[in-house]
Amino acid sequence: MFRVLGALTGRNQPAEELSQEEKTKLVLKQAHDFEVALQSMDYVLDDRAKEGLKLLKDNENKDGTDQTINVLARGVIEFLEATLGFEAQEMRKASATLAKAEQLSLKSRQNVQKMELKSSSLYPPGTVYAVTYTESCLLHALLMLFSESMMEAAKALLKLRKAYSMLQEIFEAIKKAEKTKSKAALSLDNESNESQTSFASVDSPFASADIPYKLGPEEQEDHDLLEYAEKIHRMRTKRLCGAHIGNSPAINRLRKELGLEAMKDLPSDEIKEYDPIFDADLSQATIDEFIHSGVNLCFGILQVVLSLIPPTIGAVLSIVGFHGSREEGLRLIWRATRQRNVHGCIGLLGLMFYYDGPFQFTDDDFDIPALNSPSITNTPSSSSLAKTRSQRSSSGVQLKKNSTSDSTTSLRKKDITENHSPLSKKDTRNGSFMEGDLDDPTLLHPGKILEDALLKSRALFPNSALWLLNEARMLSGKGRLEEAVNLLDSIDVESIQMRQVKSLLVFDRAITLSHLHRYDRAAEDLLSLMNISDWSHAFYTYFAGCCYLENWRMCKMGLMESEKADYYKQRATELIFDAPNLLGKKTFKSKNLPLDRFMLRKVQQFKSMQNDLGVPDPLDAIATSPVHEISYFYNGYNRMTKSGLELSTKMLQEFHNPAIDCRDEDQELIKDFLISLSMRRQDKLQEGCAIMDEKVLPKFFSLEDGKTRYVKKTEDPWLYPASLYERALFTWKLEGMDGLPESREWLLRAQGYAGDYELSTRIGMKIKAAIDRVEHSLGM
Repeated sequence: MFRVLGALTGRNQPAEELSQEEKTKLVLKQAHDFEVALQSMDYVLDDRAKEGLKLLKDNENKDGTDQTINVLARGVIEFLEATLGFEAQEMRKASATLAKAEQLSLKSRQNVQKMELKSSSLYPPGTVYAVTYTESCLLHALLMLFSESMMEAAKALLKLRKAYSMLQEIFEAIKKAEKTKSKAALSLDNESNESQTSFASVDSPFASADIPYKLGPEEQEDHDLLEYAEKIHRMRTKRLCGAHIGNSPAINRLRKELGLEAMKDLPSDEIKEYDPIFDADLSQATIDEFIHSGVNLCFGILQVVLSLIPPTIGAVLSIVGFHGSREEGLRLIWRATRQRNVHGCIGLLGLMFYYDGPFQFTDDDFDIPALNSPSITNTPSSSSLAKTRSQRSSSGVQLKKNSTSDSTTSLRKKDITENHSPLSKKDTRNGSFMEGDLDDPTLLHPGKILEDALLKSRALFPNSALWLLNEARMLSGKGRLEEAVNLLDSIDVESIQMRQVKSLLVFDRAITLSHLHRYDRAAEDLLSLMNISDWSHAFYTYFAGCCYLENWRMCKMGLMESEKADYYKQRATELIFDAPNLLGKKTFKSKNLPLDRFMLRKVQQFKSMQNDLGVPDPLDAIATSPVHEISYFYNGYNRMTKSGLELSTKMLQEFHNPAIDCRDEDQELIKDFLISLSMRRQDKLQEGCAIMDEKVLPKFFSLEDGKTRYVKKTEDPWLYPASLYERALFTWKLEGMDGLPESREWLLRAQGYAGDYELSTRIGMKIKAAIDRVEHSLGM
């Protein structure tokens, strides 16, 4: 084994002196080490990181261990921990490990190419290490992009460029192989025996999915080789069935619906067999599986990230060869989720963040069908809303009729397909579809498909709060807020091993409670994060103070029992105005986070207002209730119940204090903006749009002779592009497909107002995603 290891690392043993038997042992050892790495990462996904890291360490100390995949696995574990918590120390540690994985990958690739070591039935020697290189390179680059250093950002772009080029090369090879090989022959080349994934007897011909060539007579008689291959096969089978990390069969926990109530329908008699709950290909070799899922995941993430970046940066990147397609990226990530390994899980986490995460890049209200969706015939027509357009034409913002809307709609009707299935077999535009791929309408709104994918992970990883958190987010995204809180309450927070997941769960529960106007518990959760999380203490404190402020206001209005009014007032004052004192103590890198900078600006506004008004009580200097402003950043107005929206509207419209009664223009803008959104969510579309057109947009935007005019305001910089974005959404809701050209104009205006403000990334990505969706539906 030392001879084999020496050849792989390029030391001591010349590659050409290795016998074929030694090469075969090396191929099997590589498959074994990849299985160990995949198992270790699954421990982490089940909230058992210590067990996963111990497994890696124990394997590392064995002779001949593939250090490349071992180090990459540790880097992926550290990457997950770092990106879940965004803590500087964790990010530095992950970056160092991933940098080492990059170097080892290049070295291993070079060595196996010299050895002509064929470990894949489809691809040339070294392909798997090209994948480990691109994976470590991509993850490292994503960490570097969070740095405030321009030098680090430049290095990250270089890494992305290298990963992008290599991924394109490998991905093209995969697509070519998939066209020429049937699934039944994936594990063997044309000269080998038929694929055998287990061995009936020692007398049967020796064939293994992990050995992509026919063995000689002597090797076929090697019982140790046979047993080793069978061991790897058992490891893979157990992983594919979820039996590899010590949990009971996942099939016993597999539900059809979300929420705690659905758990009551689980079978009472436990099934003991480890039946796969994924459509796993048991005949696929471990190395081929790793290549396929890794390339799909990395290329998919890269495409989606590139499609969401601001256009100014995107233009620069396109010059040097970067191009991103959101649809293609999502499709690739969905392909990765079919694999029962860490790539599938990371892909699902990415999809959950995209569709149902705290920022929700795919706005549920922008439910525009894709180009070939028959559902476009079910949207409102311009004729049925002609009266609405006429009414709004006299509002505060003069609208310009887009002359192409009728012709565009006419052209789109020709593209409607009569038969619509969420699984497409052919892409009429670029021919890149595979069997089982999601079509464009389903990519935008995966619905039950995403739900079922999550429920499988919940069944596979019963100990993990991470998957429970994502189920709660999905419930929240569907407006089932009480069920989301109940689910989050069903786990003992102190039992969660991963501190970053614990922090996320508590914060998400606080957000959901605030959407429910249950501010006492929300504030308690936010303040408890001071003992869990290493960052954003200033924002947590400010947010908690805003919760207590809203409770105090409800007491003043008679909407709550007033015996705690003084307590709420005292806590609101302390927490809101003391929050800036925590800045600089818990920060990301050496720079305050966006929401911390937002908080600081708000508190400075309140103090300035208090000084201008000369009021002794600082709470009297706070106009529009800040907790509702925060709720907007976390999609609260898309998730609140009807009663919650009514209460929000009441609080915004009916509470009075000196700051509100002075009718400061900037504060009135925030109030009217939030009321407008509440109206829309309560199906008062015309009323909400009129508020936007008459009270919000004219303050900073106008159309003169067909040209856009902006009044650049700085008081609340997030508000102005967000208002233009929401105005586009009003047009879609009111006019359907016929209004899409006008919606696009509003979105481009929102993008045109772009600036470097504290929430520019969050708002900017949402605008960019909406533009892509609208333009795709218009066939642009």
